[in-house]
Amino acid sequence: MSNEKGKIPKLFSGSLDELTKPGKKKKEERDLKKEKKQKTLYISLDTNRKLIELYAEEGRRQSKIVEDAVDLYYYLKKALGERKFDELMEVVKREDPNFLRDYLEKLKS
Repeated sequence: MSNEKGKIPKLFSGSLDELTKPGKKKKEERDLKKEKKQKTLYISLDTNRKLIELYAEEGRRQSKIVEDAVDLYYYLKKALGERKFDELMEVVKREDPNFLRDYLEKLKS
């Protein structure tokens, strides 16, 4: 019994080579839309409140709402061009839905 007290338990029964062997390579082709990544968002408390509100209203995952927002931002910027997109973002920052609605009506014309 006294022998067992001083013994260090063996955690790995394989060889050192097995421990240091490189892992298997994953498939080279990946679908970025389906590949899960860990996301860390640093957002303001106000933006977090809006995200929670959207989550509650729509009953969707927050990650899906964020993905939709990124897609919307990305394609609006591509479609409108730099100047018009910056103008639109200034209107959005006013946080006035009616003013934004009026601006979008003018944009359609």
